[in-house]
Amino acid sequence: MSPPLGADICDSFGGMAVLHESVRYAGTMTEAVPMTPAETALSLLFRKLHPHLEDAAHALSRGAARRELERLHLKLITARLKTVELLEAEAEGLPEDAPLTEVLDTLAANLTPVGESYRQALILTQLCLEEAPADLLPHAPEGCVAASSWGPRMTDFLGHLKDPAYQARNRWETVEEDIGETEEGE
Repeated sequence: MSPPLGADICDSFGGMAVLHESVRYAGTMTEAVPMTPAETALSLLFRKLHPHLEDAAHALSRGAARRELERLHLKLITARLKTVELLEAEAEGLPEDAPLTEVLDTLAANLTPVGESYRQALILTQLCLEEAPADLLPHAPEGCVAASSWGPRMTDFLGHLKDPAYQARNRWETVEEDIGETEEGE
């Protein structure tokens, strides 16, 4: 029996399956339908990166110690690095001149950590989550949002953006600027 589609990518991101979330195994062998590159990108953003923003918001709301915020910063940077790796792999599988290739390359470049502080990392990550759906959804199959596990999280996140306090710069302004700062980011 051969490994499931995407097993190599699955292993590289903590077991995340790169199969369409609507696939169910009811004790019988079925042909799995892989997600499109756009769906994979949206899944990475809203299943793997969005929770880091929520963890940060929760930690800040309860007055977390600097040490905990630095730990959360490292976890966010690690998740972004893994996400970039997977986005680049998706882009490599597409024709070089495909419009989605440019979208994925740009998203990967924007998510690539460059030594930024925790505040900057949160803002950059959230800005990617704010802007990416408009760029990726035209390349995704119709109805994929409703059929996915990441769709409700994305819809809720985008709905909150109507509140100016939830927008990236306003939301993360209380994070001390020097948390997680490195020489590269200064």
